[in-house]
Amino acid sequence: MRAQLREFKALPRARKLLLCEAAVLVAASKTLLTFAGLETAERYFGTISQFLPCSRRSGSPASVRWAVLTAATYLPGTYDCLDRALTGSTLLVASDQPHRLRFGVDTRSDTFEAHAWIESNGDVLLGDVDDFGRFRALTEREVRG
Repeated sequence: MRAQLREFKALPRARKLLLCEAAVLVAASKTLLTFAGLETAERYFGTISQFLPCSRRSGSPASVRWAVLTAATYLPGTYDCLDRALTGSTLLVASDQPHRLRFGVDTRSDTFEAHAWIESNGDVLLGDVDDFGRFRALTEREVRG
């Protein structure tokens, strides 16, 4: 834990703020998605994205990826692809970064498995998995910042 705190303290101020925003959003996404559902969570996060000052300065796709994955790794609890995708999309919107938010299902398995991911500049930014080809996108939202 001390090593993690030292790493955090060594970060530039903008990265610290971006990581804090990501941590709050990841935790909030879990609660909102559980109790209010995706549509309501997206609406609330759309409003929140207008008030995130840090992301406007340091919200490149790569830095957003780093912040979301780091926050989801170090916070207590389990955060799935939908939590990470919603958080990442919110931070990307706040930093005026266009991206695609996609929702899909596993087409190769006998059991139902859904997945959410973000694509930016033609690459999977958040939500990449080992056997990504097994997922077929059912819906996508092109999001402009």
